[in-house]
Amino acid sequence: MIDQAAKKLTAAQLQAKFNLDEDAAQIIHTASGGWESFAVVAVSAAQTTGRNLDELLGSAGLADFVVSQTDDFSLPLSTSDQHALEVLSLLDGFDEGVARVAFEVSAEAWTDPAWADVPTVLLRLQMSGAVTAGSGETHWFVPLLIAAWARKSLIEEAVEGVSATVERSLAEAFTAQLELANSPDSLLVDNAVVLARRVRAWELLDRIFLACGYPLFYRHHRSSLAAFAQLPATALRAVPELRAVTTVATMVQEALLDAGSEVPSSQLVREHVARLTAPGALLSDLEAEGNSVGQFAARVLLGDAGAPSHFHAVMGEMARLGAAGAHHAAAEAGATWVAGGAARRPRRIVRLHASIHSVLACAPGRALALLRSIEDEVKEDSVVGDFLSPAVTAWTALASYLAGDHERADTEIVEFARLDAPPYVQEQTFRPAALIVEAYRSLDKLDLGAAEETVRRMRDYAEMGDLWFHMPIIERMLSQLVARSRSTLLRSEESIDMHAHGVCATGGAAEMLKASRIGMLISLGQLHRAEILLEKLPGILGVSQVLFARSELVAGRNEAAVRIAEAQYYENHVDTRNRAELTGIKAAALLRIGDREAAHLAFVELLELSALVGTVLPIVQLPLRERQELMRMSAEEPIWQKITEVLAPLAHSVSRRTFNSDSLAVCMEKLSSLGEAVVGLVDFPMLGRREMTLLEKLDQGASVAEMAHDLLLVQGTVKNNLSSLYRKLGVSGREAAVTRARVLGYLGDIDV
Repeated sequence: MIDQAAKKLTAAQLQAKFNLDEDAAQIIHTASGGWESFAVVAVSAAQTTGRNLDELLGSAGLADFVVSQTDDFSLPLSTSDQHALEVLSLLDGFDEGVARVAFEVSAEAWTDPAWADVPTVLLRLQMSGAVTAGSGETHWFVPLLIAAWARKSLIEEAVEGVSATVERSLAEAFTAQLELANSPDSLLVDNAVVLARRVRAWELLDRIFLACGYPLFYRHHRSSLAAFAQLPATALRAVPELRAVTTVATMVQEALLDAGSEVPSSQLVREHVARLTAPGALLSDLEAEGNSVGQFAARVLLGDAGAPSHFHAVMGEMARLGAAGAHHAAAEAGATWVAGGAARRPRRIVRLHASIHSVLACAPGRALALLRSIEDEVKEDSVVGDFLSPAVTAWTALASYLAGDHERADTEIVEFARLDAPPYVQEQTFRPAALIVEAYRSLDKLDLGAAEETVRRMRDYAEMGDLWFHMPIIERMLSQLVARSRSTLLRSEESIDMHAHGVCATGGAAEMLKASRIGMLISLGQLHRAEILLEKLPGILGVSQVLFARSELVAGRNEAAVRIAEAQYYENHVDTRNRAELTGIKAAALLRIGDREAAHLAFVELLELSALVGTVLPIVQLPLRERQELMRMSAEEPIWQKITEVLAPLAHSVSRRTFNSDSLAVCMEKLSSLGEAVVGLVDFPMLGRREMTLLEKLDQGASVAEMAHDLLLVQGTVKNNLSSLYRKLGVSGREAAVTRARVLGYLGDIDV
């Protein structure tokens, strides 16, 4: 029975009886449930220790200390209800569903059929004053000091092994429930993290984090920050993957304390987490789930068994393979992984990274299939500020663009813009992909202002990750459009080359960079260097065939350009965009040959293909003179309406919906004015093999006699050949010949 001296008081009565201020009285009333005997010992403990009441009654550990100072309390509970209260005292708060799970888990310790009627048990406990309603009466809780008293009773039953198993069982049960939930509520999360930390179940904390990610800290900051902050060394030795997590939690907690945020808002915590998980915010050896591909392979512990270890193992293996340039193998490792257990988030993260590796392996179709497998569920469970939803959208946009589906890429860009409301945690998982596809599509539509701004943002971004190689490619494309002199174009190429210097690229990235460099050399008229590099570009066949045809066109070998365009048009390795470029090259070559009718038909086909793909770059990549003539010849064609729709961002003064003379004029003006510096037809002599050999000998400082000896020629023949070479180069001596040859690209380093 309850002690006769014990009675319940209101907060006002406690204030008057113990001469407390209003806040202190409310703190004691909440912690004690109003029971006077607990209030007495709490006030006494505060006076004895010198601690404030809010500090003394702010944690379960100190509450246990306060209760240990008195035995002057009991409640009129049956044995069954007493055990029920002991179980509930372990919880951070509960509703009927949480209580039912707790009772079911604890049933092995106390077999009592009365627990099956959960509402009645809770009602009896509430009537006895053992539990009270929480804020808004959406849940219940056991007042802190009553909970400490109940836990004390539970500990006294240790002879039966009860206290040693109940908390651990509850922690495991709530973790499993959290992994099953699409969007776990606060009660579930709070109990899972508090219990896991209390029983030092570090592997459960890891599972909880994998199930929720960093949004855990700003959606449930009251419990999760305390649970993950300042984890002991034993925890980090047992689960090394928690190092970054505990670092973030600890730093956020410290930042909130420094700011004096007693009741921090979710937005404030989110801002701190976003800042700490941004590129370069933490030490490189503290990478965790969701960070940039290929950055933490050597630091991931490959665990033994269980779902969490399997997740870390597959992420580590993918990262190791990606760092070695084996992106295809990394993608397969992720695509074939089946998540152990029921947690959804680990599976989604692995699928996302498998799709990223697929993009890097130049397999955008495979990436799209992987992204589609998680797209709907990620959007359905989207959490504000989390990286998963924008990452799926951004990488879908980039994969769609690389696969040639520019319409889908545009749709995803629009969706991404709707989602893009920073701060985001681990933003580096998606920002580079979003910037790159936005830059490419801006170039496709000749929205050059937007393209230049996006390039600036890419250069300023702290970590472009494995997508860095797109930056020099985009910059070259932009410079080819806007440069107004060959010297400007050359300086731009030198700047871009310095910008990308020293960064290693492998596989498809290296081939794309090489193709970009070849395209720039062709634009500069340095065909010899371009052709040597083209011979070493076997990987991306469609692009290489376009470059071969363009090189022939710039060299003035028009019939050869037509033959390549016609022979490659229907090949499987040539996509629609490549076909558009080949068709444009064919149109320009036919115009030079004099077949105007065939040139006109080819150019109209180019317009149709460009409208289909949603890009006008194949048009503006034609030599300026032929481009302008072909546009004049086809000005009356109805296909121009669709071209103006592609170019809609150009004109702010004309309607984007109505095709009229104004919109056509804007379109024509833009298309006929770009690429002034690009060489359409080489204006310097083409050198043969013998002349190239002589140039190399001149560059090496060889004398006429040495040249004659090496080439098995008489000295007179060598002198005649040199004189012919000087005339072609427009110079009068060997030093001038070497200098001129370097300017024209016949000499010098040609490695990409």
